[in-house]
Order: sequence, then C-alpha cells, then structure tokens
Amino acid sequence: MTKAELEQYRSIATEIDEIRDRLNKNTVHGTVTGSDSEFPYVKHCISVGGVEETERSKRDMLLIQRLERQKREIECFVHNIPDSITRRIFTYRYIDGRVKPSWQWIAFKIGGGNSADAVKKRVYRFLKAIDK
Repeated sequence: MTKAELEQYRSIATEIDEIRDRLNKNTVHGTVTGSDSEFPYVKHCISVGGVEETERSKRDMLLIQRLERQKREIECFVHNIPDSITRRIFTYRYIDGRVKPSWQWIAFKIGGGNSADAVKKRVYRFLKAIDK
C-alpha cells in the first residue's frame, strides 16, 4: 500500500456517494396490485422501484463495485496494522472524517507527548518498511 493509495480513500468514499446519488435520481417507482398468497385473498397495492437499466447505470454499478473493492482494501490494510498507535494514526489521517486532519491534531489525539513531526515520521517509516 502506498501513501498515494491511502490518500485516495476519502475521494473514493465521496465518489461512491456521488454515483449512488446519481443512480437514486434515476430510480423508477410504481405500484402494482396483488393479493395475499393465503386465504382470504385480499387485494392490495404494492410499491415497486428500481434503477432504470441503461448503459450509464450499468457503468456506474461496475464503477461502484470497483471503488468499493479499493475502499475495502485500504480499510483492511489499516485495520491489519499490528501496532495500536500506528493503526490509530493511519485511521485518523486516512480513514476517518471528510477532511484530512493535520499532523498536530493527530498528535494531540494520540497523546503521550507525541509531536506532529514524530507522528508524521512514524507513518513514513512504516510505509517505507513495508515497501522493502
């Protein structure tokens, strides 16, 4: 996993939301009449809905699948970091929230007298170690 791949996480999550919103706007709704499957066979209306299948909706669904897979890979990488402090740093920096926090904020959240530079170096050293 590279730093560039990790930094894509928030953008991937936002893109998935945007595509889902676009698909939801193209949702087709309707009602049909049906009856109970057992006696008394009472008639009632049933709401149905779905995405109109177009070339664009098919591409969007495939793109969502690919993006979800990338997102899961990043999450698995971060969650499988053995060291608790390093895992928390990666989670704050690359996974949580909509805005990437500063190193100073992460150092404050981690506690233990860590400086922003120490937290930053810990991330870079970890990525360098797994790159070998």
